[in-house]
Amino acid sequence: EVLLLDRPLSPLEVRAYPIAEPKGNILGSATLAMDTPIGVLAVRDIRIINGQNGPFISMPQTKDREGNYKDLVFPTTKEGRDQLNTAILEAYVAAQEKVQEKPSVKDQIREDAKKPKEKPAQDKEKAAKKADPDR
Repeated sequence: EVLLLDRPLSPLEVRAYPIAEPKGNILGSATLAMDTPIGVLAVRDIRIINGQNGPFISMPQTKDREGNYKDLVFPTTKEGRDQLNTAILEAYVAAQEKVQEKPSVKDQIREDAKKPKEKPAQDKEKAAKKADPDR
């Protein structure tokens, strides 16, 4: 028996996680959450892949006995696939822009290492007293 619900799907909550320095064709991953009649459904490990025709998403998969990969979770219509693809890729672009605005921790450490070290205030006071003992 199939249960059909007469209500529109709620908006998706999508979070994308770009890889800072991609090696290969995987650009990042995403997680989505969708409100359903039985509660919130969450899907993790959606991969964002750089293909020959541009980026696309790959749903979590498992390998069957014949060695073929099958999606564990998937949209059942072309329209659903298009909406999901668009939502995740838009979240990826937004996350990528946010990352580019904010310097990485690695870059901050490199910049701090280049700056001359400043002595703490106590050391400056001791040095001043040695230079001028009448203080």
